[in-house]
Amino acid sequence: MNLQLILLCALIAAIHFISTLSYGIRIAGIRTGRLALCLALFNVMVLLSRSSNSILAPLLSKRIESHLHTDFSGDTFDFRMLLLAATVATVLAAFLIPTFQRFAVVSVGAYERKRSMFRLLFTTLSATFWKALRKSLSAPKLSNFKGMLSFSEVPVSIYVMNAVGTGLISTGVFSALYAGMLAPELRLTAGNLSAAVNMFGTLILFGVVDPHFSFMSDRVVSGEESDARFRRAVTSMTASRIVGTLLGQIILVPGAFAIVWLARSI
Repeated sequence: MNLQLILLCALIAAIHFISTLSYGIRIAGIRTGRLALCLALFNVMVLLSRSSNSILAPLLSKRIESHLHTDFSGDTFDFRMLLLAATVATVLAAFLIPTFQRFAVVSVGAYERKRSMFRLLFTTLSATFWKALRKSLSAPKLSNFKGMLSFSEVPVSIYVMNAVGTGLISTGVFSALYAGMLAPELRLTAGNLSAAVNMFGTLILFGVVDPHFSFMSDRVVSGEESDARFRRAVTSMTASRIVGTLLGQIILVPGAFAIVWLARSI
């Protein structure tokens, strides 16, 4: 691994790390009764993570272009390392969800006092911020892992779709770029087809999985669901997300050949 690939792995890790922490935001929203505010604050973090793509895309594309000028034997090492970085970041974020949700509760309280996102961001430079972060440190409770594979909190179909949607989004761009390496004469078409792969993944996650999970969040706020059951559901959903990043390793090559076929067919 060279320095450029390490940087790419770090950018991918940041995106998946922050996306996984979104589950902690939901828990914080339930605890504070400020679910909408928590999601709004988290959108700021998502915006920062998504900005990593503006750096990632040209760097990765440049790396692929350099491969096209050398002897190419179908090596997928770069893509698999990037997907591995996504998995590692997701696992790390899963263990930090309890810490993050406690810190999010503190942040909600700070925003209610300051009523300004800029003033809230400036507090990260103060000793008070780091003190609150240190107090928020917490390890996951073993009770949250009990029954996580029983599928009693969320239908098994939701877990499966969460894994599939995560897998498609994780590897969509990589499969398209790899398809461009397999068929250099079609690399522009193949690159644009990554949007179609991401569209399917996005539709699954935000059109099916997220509404169900949001409905469950609202039921906890209204007292129709228990907080303990919701936490177990979060644990299971996080586990399915980790499976999704691993699924991306399987989808990578078949997805690339499918994109090549589609690029030649249209």
